[in-house]
Amino acid sequence: MVLAFNTPTDRLMSRIAITIFSLGALYGVYSFGRPLYWRFYATVWRPFEDVALSSGIKTLDYDPFSAAVMEKEEQLKKELANKTTAVPKIKKPFDINDYPLSKERVHGLLQDGYIMVTWANHHYLDFAKNWVYHVKKAGVTGYIVGAMDDDILKELADLEYNTWRMNSGIVKHDLGWGSPNFHKMGRVKISLIKEFLLLDVVVLISDIDTAWLQNPMPYFNRFPEAHILTSTDQLRETVSDDSLELFPEAGASFNIGIMMFRQASMAFVDDWIKKLEDPKMWDQTAFNDLVRLGATHSDRGMKNLWKGDNGKLVVGVLPASIFASGHMFFVQRKFQELGLKPYVAHATFQYSGTPGKRNRFRELLYWDDPPEYFDHPKGFIHLKIDIPKDMWEKSKGIQGIMLAPALVNHMKLVHYQLLRLRAGLLLATLTGRVLVMPPIWCEIDKYWAPLFDGNIPGSRFKKPFICPMDHVLDIEASWNRPMDVNAAGPHIEWKEYSFFENPRLTPAVNKSRLVAHACTGDCEGGTKVSPVKDAKVGVAAGVDVENLKEALTSPQALSYKVLEVSSGALDVLLPAWLTLPAPEKDKFMHRLRHYPSVVCCLQDNPGWVWYDLMNDIQHEDRFGRKFSGDKLKFFKGDSPAVAFEET
Repeated sequence: MVLAFNTPTDRLMSRIAITIFSLGALYGVYSFGRPLYWRFYATVWRPFEDVALSSGIKTLDYDPFSAAVMEKEEQLKKELANKTTAVPKIKKPFDINDYPLSKERVHGLLQDGYIMVTWANHHYLDFAKNWVYHVKKAGVTGYIVGAMDDDILKELADLEYNTWRMNSGIVKHDLGWGSPNFHKMGRVKISLIKEFLLLDVVVLISDIDTAWLQNPMPYFNRFPEAHILTSTDQLRETVSDDSLELFPEAGASFNIGIMMFRQASMAFVDDWIKKLEDPKMWDQTAFNDLVRLGATHSDRGMKNLWKGDNGKLVVGVLPASIFASGHMFFVQRKFQELGLKPYVAHATFQYSGTPGKRNRFRELLYWDDPPEYFDHPKGFIHLKIDIPKDMWEKSKGIQGIMLAPALVNHMKLVHYQLLRLRAGLLLATLTGRVLVMPPIWCEIDKYWAPLFDGNIPGSRFKKPFICPMDHVLDIEASWNRPMDVNAAGPHIEWKEYSFFENPRLTPAVNKSRLVAHACTGDCEGGTKVSPVKDAKVGVAAGVDVENLKEALTSPQALSYKVLEVSSGALDVLLPAWLTLPAPEKDKFMHRLRHYPSVVCCLQDNPGWVWYDLMNDIQHEDRFGRKFSGDKLKFFKGDSPAVAFEET
């Protein structure tokens, strides 16, 4: 059938229908086309802009056909177009050539005109991390770490530390105090000072074995006249506040591990470098020789500054109590005595190499350990040692030169604690727990030469005091290096004495405690070890290692993270190690022989005396000498001194 429009009326009606249809179509395009376009735009063309657009209109009644929604979407689209799209940062592959020492790089790091500089090889990576951690914590941003080899350069770059490639050619392992590499590093250090001065900056040189606790730059700004500020090995302060030390009263060797140089020191640094052309000259000795030439005295009107190098150099000696050596900080703790806030601790004056330095910082909670350091699958041992009052009262210091009789009270005090440490070592052997060292109280200091008044000559501090562990025990040779298990039995892990005071130790670990106490007579049921009950376990005199191990390695006992051993329980456990089976006892004794260090030094030959973890029994020491432990006696001889009578 074909429609026919034969009459005028038909044609008129058809035109009207077409007009109505066209108008309707136009209205439909207007009403539906615009939102459909934006829906297509948001879901197909630019799908990732949808969240950004919709987030701005989430409070509206979202009708896609409403004029308000469409207007808002258009407005947000314009705003989004004006924003810079964040492009994910693509890390550039490591390239050693990206880390030069240049004026542009250094000036970009300056803080108040200063740059703080240290350096390290890969052996000291953990020291570099600790150094940067404390520098940043103190609010210092103007720092840079020299990478002495490319291995540590990559590590520092990955950590996004400020670093540069030194390419020193010095070995990657421990430099060793006094070694050829140690002296080579000294010469590199002095050359670095000049390199930085040529970059037109104020340079602060810091050894890597330091922990910065305050930003020193405001302090240095108090002395704009100074060409050089230097730390010192002075062991007795000449000022009781934060003033510069008085010179020449503070006449000990200046320590070049912490120093500040301004531009006016350039000629002096050139002379210093020239003096080091002598291969036998030590960098610190050369500095001290030069700076003291024609030296004047401190001028109180000039804030204790003085002139050195024949009047050409303005020098200040940093206060020894707060720019502290290892003795002033870790032994005397002079900053506490004077009520001052320290700027830096330098791990000098210690006796167990790099491991000893690390432990010094840990003991005073200035080491940046990771979270896993503060947990262990088998947990920890906490020894509670109560020192008898009369022993304490007799250990308040000696006077005069150091002869053997002066050691008696000190040795009794230390050995009382070492015997209880031995009980802790036995518990660690039986349980596999980590032994947390007890603090060891001492009456006598330690040095490489004869003591006076029980101190390093020139120092003074209250006795008794907590000895750093390296004063009494050989960390470097024995504690830090796992011994041969065939000779010394299972490896014993240990932590510093302040471990349980560290705020990084979680309550979940620190409060999960099983307390070992001493039973009066036999324990419950007539046994030598009581079962674990109410977070307690009892031990009685005569307990043997078999029963002890069974009780302390039970699932219930091991459910506690810390085994806390009371002073009374330690007393009971003193002879328990003697019940070890013969092969295990021999291995345990081998370990005990190699853990101690020496007290040093006496005025007369033989000079030093070995501490002894078996001083309560007859035994043979590591040198094959036999001793009885019933009488304390000292004697003279050509061999290293011993603390007990030879039989």
